[in-house]
Amino acid sequence: MRSILPPWTDSDPTLHARLGELIDPERKVLAALERILPLSGKRIADVGTGIGHYPMLLARRTARTYGIESDPELLAAARERAGEAHQPNIRIVEGDLRRLPLRDAAVDVVLTSQIEPDDSYRPAIAEALRVLRPNGRLIVIGYYGRDDVAALLEPEVVAHALDATQRRTGWWLRNGFKIKVVHARLDLRDDASAHELLPRLYGDRGRAYLMRAHRPMLELKLGLYHRPAA
Repeated sequence: MRSILPPWTDSDPTLHARLGELIDPERKVLAALERILPLSGKRIADVGTGIGHYPMLLARRTARTYGIESDPELLAAARERAGEAHQPNIRIVEGDLRRLPLRDAAVDVVLTSQIEPDDSYRPAIAEALRVLRPNGRLIVIGYYGRDDVAALLEPEVVAHALDATQRRTGWWLRNGFKIKVVHARLDLRDDASAHELLPRLYGDRGRAYLMRAHRPMLELKLGLYHRPAA
């Protein structure tokens, strides 16, 4: 999940598949999405889909889910997984948030973790709103902070997340988004996986964290930043 992964994270489909198992294993993000907008019969675009994690989880609930990805290696893996799943309502297509391969008012939900709380992302927001139907929702999965995972992240990343979610003054609120906080978890119960993946993702900070006493399930607070179609 991009919101808690450093920018140097490998475009390795195997790594992304393993992270999909460790991040939010109880699928609380899916439950929160349903509370924002019931998904049954809806058309959804997951932008920056990676290996198609969310399209696979959403396929049985939705009328059509588009997984949109620009990285060639991840795109190929997503297409392979979609083919093996035999889910006719999944479409994996090449594209990115700057220019979505969808017509105007094509979907009910745009789901992405590729929008950051920064003014430079306003064109991306406008592009996402373009493809939404009336009463649709743009939903950004981002890092909320104030949790155990903060110890793994660079201090400036945590500070930026806290500043962006301040009541009345935070970037998300100033730009018309509402915030739903999801109390998810990062599963470190498999000690071998933890010792392999945390240093790979977070370097010395990850190694130092594992050397201390720590819980096998880390609190991870994600924000679902959502706003209606224009």
